[in-house]
Amino acid sequence: MHRSLLALPVLAALGAAPLAAGELLVPLTAGTAADGTTYGTRLWVTNSGGVVRRLTWTFIAAGTDGTRAEPAGSLPVNPGTTVLTRNLIPAGKNGLLLVSGAPQLHLTPRLEATGRTGGLRAAAAGPLVGGADLAPAGTTLHLHGLSQKTGGLITDLYLVNAARSPASCTVTALRDTGTRLGSPQPITLHPLSLRVMEKALTGFGGTNLDEARFTISCDQPFYAFARVAKPGGAELNVVTPAPALGSAVDAAARLF
Repeated sequence: MHRSLLALPVLAALGAAPLAAGELLVPLTAGTAADGTTYGTRLWVTNSGGVVRRLTWTFIAAGTDGTRAEPAGSLPVNPGTTVLTRNLIPAGKNGLLLVSGAPQLHLTPRLEATGRTGGLRAAAAGPLVGGADLAPAGTTLHLHGLSQKTGGLITDLYLVNAARSPASCTVTALRDTGTRLGSPQPITLHPLSLRVMEKALTGFGGTNLDEARFTISCDQPFYAFARVAKPGGAELNVVTPAPALGSAVDAAARLF
């Protein structure tokens, strides 16, 4: 996914996002498979303007209160150039990057699996969270096509609270037949935070199944996605919320 910071001031003015003008959240996924394959997120930044622009970032570790995190630094991006960011986050850590900058800055994240020898094994476009991506408080997101297979694909669930207040959420797991897996689980999220549920379907009693689904609702603006991957293999997928047919497309959404 490619995103410009251009639309964020407009969205903030419309009241569509709890993030401040010019802010985006970049979810960061990490992990190491038994064979030594490592998982991480890379981030590219392009400056389409005619003068140097700076990207400012704050790293928010998973499971922590993002309102207490200190700004980590800033990166200058020369006009017309693209920069692959490095050393913005601690190695091997799940979390969020809260980034801000001028509307001339364009961001693209990518989830990657890297083999023990450093070769790229798999990659998938990563999500960016802000504005029209956020689900309003009290609504429900659906994540489809999820798996939990012994020796095969597994699903990790990522929940983002984009508000600067705590969020109470409910996660429900279902089979493709519509029958529930286990019981819905209440989840409390810190302000401006990421919660990672590894092998999430197993927490609902789900084993050896495909085509499962999560529904997620929260009482604050939020976002959710899943990483579906075969540990150590070349399969890596990012499952983002399924749009509803017939949904109205407002002016803010058309900015993207």
